[in-house]
Amino acid sequence: MPQASYEYAVGRISQLSTKMLDAAKLRRIYEAGSFQEALALLLETGYGGNLSPEQLATEEIDYVIREQLQISRRIVWEVTPAPELTSLFLLEVDGHNLKTLLKARLLGVEAPDVLIDGGSFPLEQLKECVSTSNYEPLPKVYRDTLNRIEAEVARGVDPLKLSAEIDGAMFRHIKNVLDDKHDHSFVRDYFSLQADFQNARSVVRARLLNWDVDKLRLMLLEGGEIDFNVFLEGMDTPMEQLGAKFNRGKNGKLISQSVEEYVTTGDASVLKRKMETALMHVLRSVKWDMFSLGPIIGYLMGREAEAKALRVIFGAKRGGFEYELPELYA
Repeated sequence: MPQASYEYAVGRISQLSTKMLDAAKLRRIYEAGSFQEALALLLETGYGGNLSPEQLATEEIDYVIREQLQISRRIVWEVTPAPELTSLFLLEVDGHNLKTLLKARLLGVEAPDVLIDGGSFPLEQLKECVSTSNYEPLPKVYRDTLNRIEAEVARGVDPLKLSAEIDGAMFRHIKNVLDDKHDHSFVRDYFSLQADFQNARSVVRARLLNWDVDKLRLMLLEGGEIDFNVFLEGMDTPMEQLGAKFNRGKNGKLISQSVEEYVTTGDASVLKRKMETALMHVLRSVKWDMFSLGPIIGYLMGREAEAKALRVIFGAKRGGFEYELPELYA
């Protein structure tokens, strides 16, 4: 259960952080002579500690990675002195599970083996909510959103709209929690930056795919510093002026520069890379704040980034191509 002491929590997390993988360790895994040798090097770092030799021999690498992530989430949940704020960083897990369960039920199939333990809400609770269409146990924002989705499915399933509505509920819930707590820590900075960046990415995506303004509006996330109208107006702004259009608020300059780089290079993935780097910078800025949630959340999200990196590494290993790592915390 959550602890009351930051001193204890940060001490425990500091010990675990020494086992995280940096770029050099990941490179060593990639350069192993074979896939099995690469897996052996990963296991030497502590991955797969709860798996039997039989499981390690038969399971896919993604299972090993997911197991370590679940361990990390469980430890963070056990030690955090601020469970409500910590839970905000686990909501993406819940969003993934809700989308998967809903789509499976609406298509009349079993949910695939990609459900994840370790979110803010117990997985079994989410399964029960979706199977019965009863969302009373969930926070009001989620409850209202999911009830609206249930009312709309009679007209057909739009996977993009379903996904966007759940993402929107997540960011509205985050904003409500932060406002109720009058929180102005790095937690708000993190999600505000993420919302603004994602909204800028949605404008770029909408223009590439020739969406209308109504479809873009559905994708916009609350909690950022840049007003929704700025993003909606971005649909008609000349591309060479789009970066300047978004240069507002604390995050505006970085978002503006990222959009301008996209316009110059034509590489839309630059926006995601810049966002990941900026979000990790927020976490690193509080890495040594021993009496705050900073080191704890840094470890949690650092493990998430590490998992992404390992999937890239082993995918490149299988495919025989060079890799580009996502932004790391370690």
